[in-house]
Parts: sequence; structure tokens; C-alpha cells
Amino acid sequence: MPRVRLARLFWIGAAALLGVAALVSITAVVRGDFSETDGKILAVLGTALLAGGVALAGLALVERGELVPLGWLTVAGSVGLFAVLAVETLREWDETELTMSCYLLLGVLLLVVTARLLGSPTAGWTFWLAVGLLVLGTIGAELAIYGEPSSDTWAKPLATIWILGGLSWFLVPVVSRLTRRAPDDRVVARGPGRHAVELLEGELLIVRRG
Repeated sequence: MPRVRLARLFWIGAAALLGVAALVSITAVVRGDFSETDGKILAVLGTALLAGGVALAGLALVERGELVPLGWLTVAGSVGLFAVLAVETLREWDETELTMSCYLLLGVLLLVVTARLLGSPTAGWTFWLAVGLLVLGTIGAELAIYGEPSSDTWAKPLATIWILGGLSWFLVPVVSRLTRRAPDDRVVARGPGRHAVELLEGELLIVRRG
């Protein structure tokens, strides 16, 4: 399915979710009471919007043919994480370790995939650096969520890793821009007349008046 069509479907779905969220909010205002059920519905809709964005980013990666396994893993992961979060939200309003863990994984998947989409092959080292730091930070955060360490000494190195991971993520498009090579143009034909043109992989035919 073309990327434009995928993006259009996503934005249509996003508009529908926002419409439902507005309807729930208006109903709560008219009723004069914002119930716990209303809050749960809004939380599920917001999670669906986030998970849909992550899935769309994964599909864009698949469509580009870059790190296809990561793209499909992102799509499957976003669907699975949304299912878990929806069940947890509707069943238990309080934040649990599982809920925080799922939101963390969704955020990390989004950061990793968008880093690849924003980057170029010339900035591969910054992408893998960002991935390594984000994975390391995720492992540390998961241990903190489930382990509940009594000491605050773990917080400083973990925060440092996340800061460096965020910096690396921002560096990916910057380095890509600075190291991008200009395309190599080649003349394949000159007018007037008809010409049979054979293009190489990745080439784009542009007709230009000389």
C-alpha cells in the first residue's frame, strides 16, 4: 500500500479518535460529571493514537526497504502493546508496572524508527549509537520499574544515558544533512529526437530544458 495512502488512513483514523474523544468530553460536561469511565475511554483513545503513529512509522520503514525486520517488529509491537495497555487501562485505573513498561517500550520504538527514517546511510554510526543508548536506557528503566531500587544512586547514570540517547537521536538528522553527498548527474540523451533511456537502480529521470 503506498505511503501516501497509509498516511491518509492514519490521519482519518486520528481524526475519528479525536472526534470520539471530543464527544466523550462534551457528554461529560453536559452531564456535569467526569466519571472514571470517561477517563478510561479517553486514555484508551490517546493510547490508540500513539500506537497508530508508531505502527505507521514501522510501515514507512518497511516501505523504504530499510531494516525491514525492525519495521515489522515495530508494527507487531505497537499492536501488541496497545492491546495490553487497553486491557490494563479498562481493568485498573491506577498506574501499574506493566502499564509504565508498555508506554516506555512504545516510546522507544517510536524513537528508534524515526531516527532511521530521519537519517541517511552516511549517518549510520549516529543511528546505531542512538539505538545502543536507547536500548541501554530502556533496560535500566525496566529494572527500575520492576526492581524499585531503594537507593537513588542508579538515577544519575540512568538519566545520563537517556540524555546521551536523546542527544544522539537529534544528531542523526543533523549528521545526515552535513554528510549528504550531492547526486552524481549523468547525461543519457540530448534533444531533439526520441531516445531509449535505461536507468540504473535509484536513478530518477528529469527532463530539463538546456
